[in-house]
Amino acid sequence: MKVLFTGNIDNIAYSCAKFSRWLGVEAEVLVSSAEREVSHPFWEDGEAVAGPLMRTFDSPRGLGIPASLLQLRRIFKEYDVVVAMGMMGIAALVLTRPYLAIALGADMKELVFAKSLRGRLMDAAFRRAARLYYNDVDHLPAVAAKAYQAHYFPIPIDTDKYCPRPRPAGGEGLRLLHGSSLSWTLDWTTDKELHRRTLKRNDLFFEGLALFRGRHPSLPLQVTVPLWGPDKDQVQPLCQRLGVADCIDFVPPLTKPQLLEEYHRADAVVDQFNMPRLGYNAMEALSCGRPVLGYFTEELQRACYPELPPVLNADGAEAVCRRLEELLDPARRRELEVEGRRWIMAHHHWEPILRDLLDQCRALARPSP
Repeated sequence: MKVLFTGNIDNIAYSCAKFSRWLGVEAEVLVSSAEREVSHPFWEDGEAVAGPLMRTFDSPRGLGIPASLLQLRRIFKEYDVVVAMGMMGIAALVLTRPYLAIALGADMKELVFAKSLRGRLMDAAFRRAARLYYNDVDHLPAVAAKAYQAHYFPIPIDTDKYCPRPRPAGGEGLRLLHGSSLSWTLDWTTDKELHRRTLKRNDLFFEGLALFRGRHPSLPLQVTVPLWGPDKDQVQPLCQRLGVADCIDFVPPLTKPQLLEEYHRADAVVDQFNMPRLGYNAMEALSCGRPVLGYFTEELQRACYPELPPVLNADGAEAVCRRLEELLDPARRRELEVEGRRWIMAHHHWEPILRDLLDQCRALARPSP
């Protein structure tokens, strides 16, 4: 069986192709010639990326949409099964045989409700898929509203790469990593209510950090903040206004190998505070045995998991401050480290997730010539 994973947002498609090869399946990831740097396999694994894993196609920007679709159709025909992630589901509509679709983010939460041609095509792609998955718990309201027959797809985590390491005894103070994309400014050019739900609201963390700093002025505090995301130019002025800029180390965007090292340097990792679910970085950090501070809603989590994630849940700046104070207790941090790793191994270990997905692929695969 030969499988093509398309739509490499956050390298999830690449990771699935890599894991599939570990299980003995010939799999490749389709990468655009104009792929965003953070969604290129080299961003995930650096020089360790295996060349045969990647298949490149020319960006529609250079070819135009019709020519690009014809190119994709020729490529798709070379594979027994296509797994279309995100908006690549639209391209999968050119297939004359069944495909799998996996919703990744705004494709499910926003695009399927748009009255544009692209919105209608996205909806059609999800409905035509032989099997539809969604990978965020906050996709559930859209799945219900659209009456999709969809299944939850937990993000598969490389638990050998993202694993705990021995740590020296902690000293005084607190070292945090804020790895999430910076996004809190409302873009009034879009549907403001839909867009509001996709913001990270990192500003709530920095406001909570200011409260925490005010209550513990003599505590050594260091926060590493990679400058990436829509509001990367707004974060330093915000932190200066809040009086916390002096304890923050603003750094360039981090590749995943660099981010992995930062996970292990940090006492805790900060996620986002608006979308009611855990981000990809949060799951990697939990797998590394790092405590995570973020936000989720219990109702959506319980709909997809038999147990809540062991994450310091904070709804608003005051709650962020209280949770940071909780992290000052070494025993509490150790409890979160152990429980976080256990939760990831139980619910996001790559192997059972990929075995199930590949079983679905085999059910769809046409006979190889």
